Amino acid sequence: MGEVVVSSSSEEEEGMVVEFETEKDIGSSEVVRWEEFLPRMVLSVLLVEADDSTRQIIAALLRKCSYRVAAVPDGLMAWETLKDGHHNIDLILTEVELPSISGYALLTLVMEHDVYKNIPVISFLCIMNIQ
Repeated sequence: MGEVVVSSSSEEEEGMVVEFETEKDIGSSEVVRWEEFLPRMVLSVLLVEADDSTRQIIAALLRKCSYRVAAVPDGLMAWETLKDGHHNIDLILTEVELPSISGYALLTLVMEHDVYKNIPVISFLCIMNIQ
């Protein structure tokens, strides 16, 4: 089998480049992008963030990374979005301190539900330092 060389090049816009030599063509190298080895699936994220501007920024960043995003401002709307079932959520990204149902209460509801208990939940605490 050929040799595989992984490098990060400033010449390449995408970043990581994989170069390899095959046994047939020793001495020749071919550039292969690492993205070609990743599965072509789009993950759906439920983003639960109370602050409108923060929610819009995080949702835009997630979309830029090719995620489908359902963004809601509170835990109750998040639970309703899950129960709605139209989004087929793969990951829940939630703030801890939320209006109506907190992030912890949402996590408890998810963990106790037979269908949703296998959805990964990432809870974060947003601390604002206003000076």
